[in-house]
Amino acid sequence: MFYYIKNTFENIVKPIDKYVIGENKFTRNSKFSFKDYVTFLCFNKGTSNQADLEDFVEDNFTTDIQQITRQAFSKQRTYIHPIVFKEISKQYLLEINYHKNYDFFKTYKGFRLFGGDGSDFEIPDFEEVRKEFQIKDTEKYRKPAQAKFSSIMDLLNGFILDGIIGNYKQAELPLMHKNIENIQDLITPEKSIFIFDRGYNAMELYANIMSMNSYFIVRLKDRNYIDDRYKITENDSEIQLEITKDRLKKFHNKTLKEKYSKIKHLNLRILTITLENGTTESLLTNILDKNFTIEDFQKLYNLRWGIETNYNTMKNRLNIENYTGKRKITIKQDIYSKFLKYNIFQYYRIYFNLLINRTKRQKGIKQEYKVNQAHLIRKLKKYLPIMILNPTKEIIRKYTKKLIDSCTQSPNKNVKNPTTTRNKKKQRKFNINYKPT
Repeated sequence: MFYYIKNTFENIVKPIDKYVIGENKFTRNSKFSFKDYVTFLCFNKGTSNQADLEDFVEDNFTTDIQQITRQAFSKQRTYIHPIVFKEISKQYLLEINYHKNYDFFKTYKGFRLFGGDGSDFEIPDFEEVRKEFQIKDTEKYRKPAQAKFSSIMDLLNGFILDGIIGNYKQAELPLMHKNIENIQDLITPEKSIFIFDRGYNAMELYANIMSMNSYFIVRLKDRNYIDDRYKITENDSEIQLEITKDRLKKFHNKTLKEKYSKIKHLNLRILTITLENGTTESLLTNILDKNFTIEDFQKLYNLRWGIETNYNTMKNRLNIENYTGKRKITIKQDIYSKFLKYNIFQYYRIYFNLLINRTKRQKGIKQEYKVNQAHLIRKLKKYLPIMILNPTKEIIRKYTKKLIDSCTQSPNKNVKNPTTTRNKKKQRKFNINYKPT
């Protein structure tokens, strides 16, 4: 499993030109190579920059890396384009054959399920940062230091396929269109279902997904398409949404706008489902296949909650809002560099769950078990940097065995359909000036 990570770095960080801002910034005589910087940002321990840099050098006991100061690191990192970390995460998914392996990774009736959603990320509350993220205060109100984050995640397997950090309160729909554009080489469009909440009711989004030969499910607001819905009396009906001039005006993509200006309406399907709390909601979809029943759509929409739990893991387990810099470029680096660690965690989680339950079956135990996620993340944070910095066969075998033994000994019982409520927003967890030790 580790060699997927090793191959990822070898395939990405060698042609560094497109990831370096400026000229002659990472020379052969640098104390830290470009690969060292990228590796450090992906696998640092999340304390202070100076402490992490010292640990990074100490953990490397097979090659000679020279120590650098926190000030030198902070200056040099500003020449690294944040996109390299997204490319590394994507390359890792390609290495594990995510885009082709429909047997190892979960599907629903042969379809991959993708959740698209946004979240407000806390960012360092400094004037320069607020200016870069276009946070404009009023005379009576100082707006919170936040940035809009938009992502697409695999709802059954947990992976993050793409994420974008935008400005304060940036519109979610343009970011989602960019998310979809960025994942094309990771999906099989005709085997993909995108699931959205009420904030993504937009004809252009439907058209974009349908033009890919993919499918969508979106939760409607009460006022959405009232004139088109008033004749519907059944819980499961097909509906034709007219592409009016007013609706077409909201298209930003010129190619889509031209294509759908020649189409009179979209053939869709509207369903009324009952949620777990007893309330009824309306869903809109382009899945016209009657083999997908109301019960299927109820299950599919409930699975959308997975993106909320994934955000919780990213924020509270991987500490994605724990930043090591005070500029927009370094904040983007810190966020995007967590994608790889998060996807590695998800792959190991899937693998260990299979390993645990296979062992239980051999012992005649039918109860489903799962790896303790907090423990797995803790051990990955501890062992991965050592294996990355010292990729010898002996080191890899030793720490892979330690990881397997540690994470499979005390699994948790898998409780189906646990009840989860939204927690109130807590105060900022991490302070840019004070780091955990």
